[in-house]
Amino acid sequence: MKNNFLFFALLLICTSTLAQNDDGFVKGENNIEYKIFPSASGNAVQYGNYLKMHIVQMYRGVKDTILYDSKNFASPIQPIDTVGASGLPIYYYNILKQLKNNDSVAMRVVADSAFKSTGMPMPDMFEPGKFIYTCIKIEDIYDTKAKADEETIKLQMQLAEANAKKDAEFFIQQNEMLNNYFTTNKITDVIKAPLGTYIKILKKGVGRNVNDSDQVKVNYTGKTFAGKVFDSNIDAQFGHVTPLNVDMTKRTALIMGWLEGLTYLNKGAKAMFYIPSPIAFGANGTGDGRIGPNEILVFDIELLEIAGTNIKPNLPKQSTKKVIYSKPKPKAKKK
Repeated sequence: MKNNFLFFALLLICTSTLAQNDDGFVKGENNIEYKIFPSASGNAVQYGNYLKMHIVQMYRGVKDTILYDSKNFASPIQPIDTVGASGLPIYYYNILKQLKNNDSVAMRVVADSAFKSTGMPMPDMFEPGKFIYTCIKIEDIYDTKAKADEETIKLQMQLAEANAKKDAEFFIQQNEMLNNYFTTNKITDVIKAPLGTYIKILKKGVGRNVNDSDQVKVNYTGKTFAGKVFDSNIDAQFGHVTPLNVDMTKRTALIMGWLEGLTYLNKGAKAMFYIPSPIAFGANGTGDGRIGPNEILVFDIELLEIAGTNIKPNLPKQSTKKVIYSKPKPKAKKK
């Protein structure tokens, strides 16, 4: 707990230097500026080491926004080499190799410069001239891959247990929120699927339902539970007004709530999906400001076509149990 507090204190210190003219940042490669915060002692990083790091990325605009925190994942353990085996650009390694165990470094790059180098358009939440910061603390150094892998497995198990506990808590809270919403808005005949997706069929289609080996085409509009539209393929402002092709066999390409909800639809069906955050984008959101952490999502879905089947389906039999949101029966009059 103490180390985490000190690291975030460091994060505030290094970002507050933005207001100073001479803030101690050194110009590095690829428009990266960096500043090292040395520890009292520690072994120097060596070529071939594996580094356990706590990484926080944040944007400093009108409002400070945490874009990424590795504590929400298994803490990255990266090799120090000259080819960027882990996928990080080599100029990051040229900075990291200057550190010792327990050192920290703050790196920054102007937002528009960062997106220009990737060839991607800059999202609206970022402003030209504002900085994106990446702050890294070296938490440990391993001299062999075997030691690093052993620590990685341990961290992954710890993270899985912590996430399962958090997800269970959010499911309880968000189920209650959705139940209250359905009751207040007199939304009846809502199906609750086994994994937790709520499905309200607006229009029945024809033929069989989608299975986990199909390819389908859909129209959709996605909103947060608060009503903010974050994406749509029927609204020209989002720049992709064409049916979405969905391959149900690609399990990692879609959020779990979509994969589950689509199996309750057939050709021509229209529905609303209400998806709790653990089977949507979870504790991290999308990281670009469109969907925040732990957001319930609402999708307006139209299943246009079941385009084909890849393999024999193997989904367990669907539950057709409906959540009881029907109007209460009137009480019998007393004689």
